[in-house]
Amino acid sequence: MPSITQQQIATAFKTLMLTKAFKQISVTMIMQQAQLRRQTFYEYFQDKYDLLAWIFNTEAGTALEENLDFEHWTSSLLDLLNYLEDNRTFYRNALAISEQNSFDQYFLAHTKQLTDTVVRDLLKTKNIPLTGDYLNFLREYFSRAVVSVIVDWLQNGQPTTPRYLSQQLQTVIEDTISGFLKRVQ
Repeated sequence: MPSITQQQIATAFKTLMLTKAFKQISVTMIMQQAQLRRQTFYEYFQDKYDLLAWIFNTEAGTALEENLDFEHWTSSLLDLLNYLEDNRTFYRNALAISEQNSFDQYFLAHTKQLTDTVVRDLLKTKNIPLTGDYLNFLREYFSRAVVSVIVDWLQNGQPTTPRYLSQQLQTVIEDTISGFLKRVQ
């Protein structure tokens, strides 16, 4: 459970990210916006990258992981897209970070967990005994494809709805797994 102070810092950071680029925002600016002492920041976060990851994990990641199984992966995907839509400007700015600790790398790592569960569950449900290199390739492929599509969607000026995008991603994943099933039968 996030503390009131952590939430206050996160809210200040999100407010700043609506009007400023990530690299223009300093810890001092965040803490001035939060009306807290600068040193308080370091009691909770290592740096602003850590804060960014914490915001995503607290607001989206934890809730999605709790609902992630075969029966609910489609609603988890839709929940993620709705969350990103609601916070589009913040995440557009977060995705513009091109440094070593960039958000897109964190987002990819999180998405790998999601797609790993989805692929394993779909394969199990369809009784496809897939292991090894091809399974690893599928997980990597779907992770990168999903991230690429979502990043493009977030940065698009006239985006489709979260529901539509979710349905399209679900169809592609399920069709790919079904195609594999037909190939091995």
